[in-house]
Amino acid sequence: MKVWVDITNAPHAHFFKGLIRELEKSGYEIIITTREFDGLTGILDMLGFDYYVVGKHGGATLEGKLLASSERVYKLSKLIIEEKPDLAIYKHSAEAPRVAFGLQVPSIGFIDNETAIGQNKLIAPFTKLLLYPRAIDAYELIKCGADPNGMRPVNGFSELAHLYGFKPERKVLKELGVKRNGYIVMRTEPIKANYFNGDIKSILEDVIPLLPDIPIVLFPRTEEQRKRFERFDNVIMPEKPVDSLSLLYYARLMIGAGGTMNREAIALGTPTISTYPGKLLAVTKWLVELGVKFHSTDPLEVATVAERMIEMNGSYRNYIRSVVSGLENPMEVILKEIETYETEGTFLVSSEAGNVGSYVSLDKRSD
Repeated sequence: MKVWVDITNAPHAHFFKGLIRELEKSGYEIIITTREFDGLTGILDMLGFDYYVVGKHGGATLEGKLLASSERVYKLSKLIIEEKPDLAIYKHSAEAPRVAFGLQVPSIGFIDNETAIGQNKLIAPFTKLLLYPRAIDAYELIKCGADPNGMRPVNGFSELAHLYGFKPERKVLKELGVKRNGYIVMRTEPIKANYFNGDIKSILEDVIPLLPDIPIVLFPRTEEQRKRFERFDNVIMPEKPVDSLSLLYYARLMIGAGGTMNREAIALGTPTISTYPGKLLAVTKWLVELGVKFHSTDPLEVATVAERMIEMNGSYRNYIRSVVSGLENPMEVILKEIETYETEGTFLVSSEAGNVGSYVSLDKRSD
């Protein structure tokens, strides 16, 4: 069986790495496609994967996104017509669902950002089996065109899949000149994302001066962001891809204005503060409610909570890990769905479809 995996963002490489390796062990033929964006090919090289580079990211403008996406659909179509995969798998890819649907290739898609409405409208209607964290209200995805009979909730979050085969290594600490449990990791806002409408200035610029004077390993997303943080003497910004999971594992604290690295930190049991300035994802709200994450855009409040988390580090880590251990790993769910599809020609869509169960009665709500 030939499986096509489309990887369009750096975190997706870590999301799919375990799935790809397990499928290869079981004898599946894997086709990996990607695009030029955010050091993605460097990460795939680091993971040792062979892949096709098809297209590039369109930048921050609508015109650029549309042209780049249209070109990528065309190029992907030519490749997939030639390769003839039996199944397509993707996470928040805007092009793979349309190509798979047009060529009648069954597909499994994973969505964990319900606020990326434009992107979700290009994914949900064309995906045969749509997986999503249970924290998301399924109706948000149905409004984007998802088939309620082809949806399955996962009682967890996507970054749990990133930990497949993970063993922390201290090599990255030596590379960056930091000590175990003696630094903070930070990630800036996703200013190129189509769902982001915040300020160019990062809240982290106001948080850093309020924190204890310890090393901060910061991951900017653009050169402009990098320049804004060069004025801080205690900020280290890696010049090339590094073992970020090990870095998060040994960190004292994670403070992020995005999402992925925050949730990776939580999956690893590292205390985490979210400073994302826009509308919070359902997954973020859920993790806050579980008590494994804190959110604020007030620099003083962030600094105050950060100091408290640093003080109670050990006991809080144990609590986070105890909560995370009871969650469902998306990778295992996808593997089971693939095995079922191969043997039975269908997917294991649960009869208990999360919060979609009463969809057929939507028109009768007044009754």
